[in-house]
Amino acid sequence: MKIIKKNWLNIVFVLIILSLCTYIFIDMNGNAGEYKRSMSVLSNDVSIATQITCTFPQTISAIYMNTITHILPNPEINPMIFTFSKIKEPELAQLSYIDSTRSISTVPIVKLRDDNEKFIFIEGGGEDYLTVHTIYKKTGIATYAKNINLAGIIPSTTSAMGSCVGY
Repeated sequence: MKIIKKNWLNIVFVLIILSLCTYIFIDMNGNAGEYKRSMSVLSNDVSIATQITCTFPQTISAIYMNTITHILPNPEINPMIFTFSKIKEPELAQLSYIDSTRSISTVPIVKLRDDNEKFIFIEGGGEDYLTVHTIYKKTGIATYAKNINLAGIIPSTTSAMGSCVGY
């Protein structure tokens, strides 16, 4: 946990680079119009909420297996939904989500940042996977970035942007 807190700036930097690479990949292919999908959302201030639920209707992924493959799946029939609770706790919060078995899983997450602008939460120890959840308080917009090392030899990543409601 202390290692994650100590290196949070490096983690955020890597996520920014990943986002830029995704943008460049789409732009270099000249197919940005084919990949563009808009979603109207209302701005939703979640700065005073004690519990926040975020919905991510679309993901983009990349995997390395001798070449880098980018994957933009069809829009999700069942979007990813995360509920953040105990967010007012000083260091640890709680994340609940519906997993692949269709049951609700709850895991602890480390609160890395909580200021007037945003929350940043880290999930995972960083050895097999690391997930960064960022929630922008004034707009209720969230980003999700998960980095996985499958079988210790196959790096992959998934990212998404969605909207949140607080209560």
